[in-house]
Amino acid sequence: MAIRHFSLKEFLAFIGESATDNRVLLYEKIAKDLPEYAREYWQQHLHQIEFGINHCGVNERFYRFIGENICRNIYDETVWRELFTAKNLEEQADFYGKYMTTAEWRTAAKILLSKTTHLQFFPSFMFANASENDFATFFISQFEKEVKTKPIHNNYFLTQILFSSYLYNQNEGVPFYLSEEGYEAAKRNIDKLSINPLSIQELLSKEDSIDAFYLSNAFDWADVNSKGAICNGILQAKSDKAVVLFRNMLSTSQLPDVFMKQFIHDVDLSMRCEKLERSMLYQKITVGQFV
Repeated sequence: MAIRHFSLKEFLAFIGESATDNRVLLYEKIAKDLPEYAREYWQQHLHQIEFGINHCGVNERFYRFIGENICRNIYDETVWRELFTAKNLEEQADFYGKYMTTAEWRTAAKILLSKTTHLQFFPSFMFANASENDFATFFISQFEKEVKTKPIHNNYFLTQILFSSYLYNQNEGVPFYLSEEGYEAAKRNIDKLSINPLSIQELLSKEDSIDAFYLSNAFDWADVNSKGAICNGILQAKSDKAVVLFRNMLSTSQLPDVFMKQFIHDVDLSMRCEKLERSMLYQKITVGQFV
């Protein structure tokens, strides 16, 4: 609703990406058009509207906790600006060698990214198969790979973690839908979007002709039974030419045989997608179609 009714400038102010003192007034302009369940929620959480909803989700609160601790207790913003102003991968690698190999950094990263810290923000079932330092070890390794192999100057995922803001002065420094061109495209196509407040298993049971599935790293968090239910749901809901993309953070998911026997992994396209991925969160992207 916000995209439908607001200009890009108003939308950025409303979600908390720019300063304003009238977020609640903006919300009231669109409240009547929200589904009843959404309107009831936001009426009880107007303080989140006031703060800016782009900073209130579980992931956003976790990132803000991480970023504030890093910039307050380890390296301040002036140090990180060295990384974002690096002209090439060699300068990025120099930055990594200078700042990211110290005992101070690695100790702090292990504490901030530990299972214990994650459990302050996320439900415990998501970490049933993870040990205390699995995530920290993964993120430290992943960050090294990303800094040494991909340009960082316009990585808006990293600036959201560190500074809770995007890179508005950089080409592709914001998600496409927050660029002027992308916002207009989103506004034109907003009526094609439907939001279903259901579990993925419930939603898939109601569909029968989905052309594309983009699952993030849903399989990382699912137990064996949930993986089976999701895979069976995909097989039921897919169209004849459906494409599936899913990501993995810590390890490659072992999916049911009935699913994998019908799934054709497109190795080249998967590798291309991995090179384009900028969130620094995933070690593997799998893309494919079905027999």
